[in-house]
Amino acid sequence: MALQTVLTQMQSGITYQVIGVDTQSVEYTDKLYKMGFVEGTPVELASAKIGDPIVVHIRGSRIALRKNEANQIRVEEL
Repeated sequence: MALQTVLTQMQSGITYQVIGVDTQSVEYTDKLYKMGFVEGTPVELASAKIGDPIVVHIRGSRIALRKNEANQIRVEEL
């Protein structure tokens, strides 16, 4: 079984896939989906020397999210 975690706990050099979004806001969930955070989509931690926000590679783009936002996105190792 693959290790499940949230975006802020991802390790560099490992590819994960999105498995869900835990948010109460329908508008914010829609925003995340439009940015590419759809179930099954591969995502990797980007090399960035900042702590907050975190930067990830998803669907050919680099996306920066605040840690409190990234903690709402569940992922698992591929």
